[in-house]
Amino acid sequence: MPADTHPPLTVVSALVPRDAVEALIDALEAREIRASSWDDIENPRSRLSVFLADAAVAPDTCHALRETGQALGLELTPTIETLPEQDWAESWKRFFRVQRVSEHIVIRPSWEAYDPRPGDCVIDLDPGMSFGTGNHATTQACLQFLDTLATADTCRSVLDMGCGSGILAIAARQLGFEQVAGFDNDLDAVAIAKENAADNGAGVVVEVCDLAQNTRRADIVVANILAPVLIEHAVAIAAAVNVGPQGALILSGILDTQYAAVRAAYEVQGFAEQRSLLIGEWRSGWFARMLQE
Repeated sequence: MPADTHPPLTVVSALVPRDAVEALIDALEAREIRASSWDDIENPRSRLSVFLADAAVAPDTCHALRETGQALGLELTPTIETLPEQDWAESWKRFFRVQRVSEHIVIRPSWEAYDPRPGDCVIDLDPGMSFGTGNHATTQACLQFLDTLATADTCRSVLDMGCGSGILAIAARQLGFEQVAGFDNDLDAVAIAKENAADNGAGVVVEVCDLAQNTRRADIVVANILAPVLIEHAVAIAAAVNVGPQGALILSGILDTQYAAVRAAYEVQGFAEQRSLLIGEWRSGWFARMLQE
């Protein structure tokens, strides 16, 4: 395919009452369906959309959207359409703006201007189709934990499991951590993460890998995934954290109602919660290995 052409995207959309959008997006996220929403001041309902690279999964996505809506008391009528990728990219720009997500970290979309303050770590980001703009509560929590860990000691390695757009790995590098790597099992996400890392001049290693196949180890491991996956792969994720007092594990992608089960799964692996952070309905945790008596 020529470099200047773009494949079409399949879009599953539905009109949703504005006050129900956030709950619906969170519920879909728990089912590993990533949705975005747009508001029109002349319409009391928001348009919620799921962008798909594979048109074959559109019917299942419609079913999941109807089913999730019913669980929230909503009767949704999803539609399916084909959208050129460049049109999607322009739509994305309408709601992705400069945002400060922690004391030092600022996310700047590539098309927005920003005058940084002293001490700011500015991440230029073009998320493409991958997840991770800093808008979601789980990403914000991870960035805030990384910011706090950086103030204590940046002479540590960092591994981002399920790196998406690369935002967490890039932030770690911008905060001063010298050895940073990330992986994802999605080829498109890895390609976008590499582009974002290059655009930020961040020396980050990004590769395609599954959780179960990972052999990398680091002092600080970040896993912003989903609670069921964190529990299923607790042994592999815990093993990726280097043994020693500098070790830290950040777990995110967890609804508050799921957090106790995730915490218990990692306590079995020898980790103790140092701090948790609740943003909206999502709770994230910072863990360290328990001291051996």
